[in-house]
Amino acid sequence: MSYPPSVPSEQQLAIGQEVYGLLPGLSMYATLWLREHNRETIRIVIEDYVQHLSGYRLKLRFDPTLLFTSQFQYQNRIAVEFNQLYHWHPLMPDSFHIDGDEIHYPQFIFNTSLLTHYGVEKLVEAFSTQPAGQIGGGYNIHPVVCKVAEGVIIESRELRLQPFNEYRKRFNLKPYTSFSELTGDEEMAKELEELYGDIDALEFYPALLLEKTRPGAIFGQSMVEMGAPFSLKGLMGNPICSPEYWKPSTFGGKTGFDIVNSASLKKLVCLNTKWCPYVSFHTPPPDYKQQRTSHGEL
Repeated sequence: MSYPPSVPSEQQLAIGQEVYGLLPGLSMYATLWLREHNRETIRIVIEDYVQHLSGYRLKLRFDPTLLFTSQFQYQNRIAVEFNQLYHWHPLMPDSFHIDGDEIHYPQFIFNTSLLTHYGVEKLVEAFSTQPAGQIGGGYNIHPVVCKVAEGVIIESRELRLQPFNEYRKRFNLKPYTSFSELTGDEEMAKELEELYGDIDALEFYPALLLEKTRPGAIFGQSMVEMGAPFSLKGLMGNPICSPEYWKPSTFGGKTGFDIVNSASLKKLVCLNTKWCPYVSFHTPPPDYKQQRTSHGEL
């Protein structure tokens, strides 16, 4: 585990992944996975997480058997472009609201005591009820995580990634003809014009973060249409989804296989907590707290 010298030894948790001490949320997730290590996380990712992020009206279903009669490569490879586009740090809020307290980044980062102080239940509740930021449209990266975006851009130049419009063509999307068309924001378009000169010179990662969002969505078109195929291919390409492993005996028989096939985000949390918090990728309705209080749940 990697901790700065300022973190007291009694707060240095040994989890098994060196950066998981960085954020209390990572420690929370690791705790849940340790308590429920046999539940099928791929189903939860596709049917809860990807379903929500995609904005698709089509209901996604995790069924590896659909691929059993097709030529399909099972491997744990991730394309560098997917690694880059998945730097979604604009989702991070300006501060974190947990059980009535507002916690800013200096008190949040490398502070595992937040998990032991509030507990898994209250952290889940806090992260489910606080709205996330918006990925596309720009103007939304907190200064604390700006270095991440800078690092991605530097890496993309060292690896000589193609310009953004070339990826639009590769994914059968119409290339943008101007910065204004990309952003829908004249001020931002002017700044990009001064920096790049030509829309065909615009880099991959900045374009994904600055592309105008779809109505009511946190992403622009390119992030969804490029990210979703990468994501689903990567998830379905896990060896456990292959005919060799996707069968009851892998999970200890029919009972274990039934548990895996009925997995959900809410079950993952609520089967392993003292009380069932609000757990969802959707923020609750405005009167949620009032409803919970009236039922004696808060």
